[in-house]
Amino acid sequence: MRVTSYMHHFLLKHCDENAIICDLTLGNGNDALFCLQHFKHVYAFDIQPIAIVRSKLKCEKYSNKDFYCLDHAQLDTVLKTQVDVVLMNNGYLPNSETNIMTELDSSIKALDKSISILKKDGYLCVTLYRKHDGGIEEYEGIKNFLNQNKKLRNIQSFTYENDDLAPVLTIFQKINEGS
Repeated sequence: MRVTSYMHHFLLKHCDENAIICDLTLGNGNDALFCLQHFKHVYAFDIQPIAIVRSKLKCEKYSNKDFYCLDHAQLDTVLKTQVDVVLMNNGYLPNSETNIMTELDSSIKALDKSISILKKDGYLCVTLYRKHDGGIEEYEGIKNFLNQNKKLRNIQSFTYENDDLAPVLTIFQKINEGS
C-alpha cells in the first residue's frame, strides 16, 4: 500500500463527511481531489502557480475548495477557520522542477500555525520524503518539532519496510495543552 493510500484510508475511517481539510502542500492535487470527494471543504496551499493550475483542472467539478498560490507558512493570512485535518507532503512537486521544494523553516512555521487552527482531536498527517537533496535534514527537523510539541500526540506511522529512505507518513492528533 502506498503512503497516500494509507492516509486516505485513515481519513475515511476517522473523519465524517463534514470534515474541513487544510492541505499545506497541494502539489498535483491528488489528496485534494480525494478529500473533495469525501469531505465538506478543502483549503489548499502551494507556492507554485503550476500546482494551482494542475489542481484546479483535476478538481474542477468540485466547488467546495479554496486553493491559494501562497507559501504555506502564510496560511494565517487567508485561513481564519478551524479545520479537522491538516495534510502536508514535503519534498518537491512531482513532474516539475526538482530544485523547488519545501524548506524546513517554512514548513515548521506552517505546521506551527496549522496546529493553532486544528480542532481539538483533529488530525495532522505529515508525509516526509527523504530521497531528495535536503530530504533527510527536513525529515529530522520536522520529526523533532512535531514529537516535542505538547499539543500533539503521535498516533500512527507508516512507511515501507526494507527501505531506509522510503517516505514516512506520521499521523498526530491534537490534544489539550498540558495533557
